[in-house]
Amino acid sequence: MPTNPEYVDWIVDQLSDFADVTTKRLFGGHAVLKDNLNFGLIFDDELYLKADEQNLQRFKSADSQQFTYQKADKTIYVSFWTVPETVIEDIDEFALWAHDAYDAALRAKKPKKKSKSK
Repeated sequence: MPTNPEYVDWIVDQLSDFADVTTKRLFGGHAVLKDNLNFGLIFDDELYLKADEQNLQRFKSADSQQFTYQKADKTIYVSFWTVPETVIEDIDEFALWAHDAYDAALRAKKPKKKSKSK
């Protein structure tokens, strides 16, 4: 089932107190970005936010589900977890979750390789 454009617009609107976020198409879904850094995913009208060891317990406590996909006959687990709709509907709480997800994305960001000097 493709993601409904109205759902994507709603997520962006709900995040407006957090930041000026953008989305871009990504393999049949959408990436959610702040400052060109991906901290969320939208697939099949489900929002996933970036998680790591510092914010993962919040997702587990909310019975969130980890984003997975199939590659050949293997299940791939990605560090993005579902966000309960009750959180998305509460703009202040949603901003806290988004802030933590953005921080997780910053921590996961790989440093740029230095070019070799000649």
